Amino acid sequence: MAKKESKEFRVESLLSAAVEEFIQRGYEGASIDTIARKAGVSKGGFYYHFPSKEILLMEANRKLSEPITKMGERALENKSPILGLKQYISEYLEYCINRPKEMSFFFLSMSKALQSPVLLEYYRQYIKENSAFFISMFQRAVDTGELDINDPEAYGISLMGVLDAMVSYVMIHPEEYTDVLVRRFEQIWLVKSTNNSADE
Repeated sequence: MAKKESKEFRVESLLSAAVEEFIQRGYEGASIDTIARKAGVSKGGFYYHFPSKEILLMEANRKLSEPITKMGERALENKSPILGLKQYISEYLEYCINRPKEMSFFFLSMSKALQSPVLLEYYRQYIKENSAFFISMFQRAVDTGELDINDPEAYGISLMGVLDAMVSYVMIHPEEYTDVLVRRFEQIWLVKSTNNSADE
């Protein structure tokens, strides 16, 4: 057990150091030696856990995405898919506004993914899972009678894309109130109700 905890601690330390280094110096400028030193791990220990800088970047992305994954899990637990979507949108935008460093890291990673097959495949899988979440929420809203729409898949994929585009907007305009942005999203995407269950 102690060995497992020690390994997990080293991995967590490396991921934290990597995020800091990537944000400060970019992908190309990030130093494996510096990351290992900050994490208190030898260079050999670094490569034991992460065979390459690409893998490290991918795993750091996965670690930083955990809070967003939990937002989706909480939204799915809501009996009303509409209220679940409203909750997710609010939490997601709030998260982005309050964590500019993490957002910078995601943008850095995405630009690097265009040059890396390994990272690109990671992002493809992430987008596939994320779009499945939105599609399922809209499908549930149709099934429960909360929304009257013809194509839940189109709605889910479109909302996912627009919401991610909004991340850039809130980073440039952090003075915008999250609740105002959420209301705008609701008016555009979540107003075709066939009954009032989503508002109860």
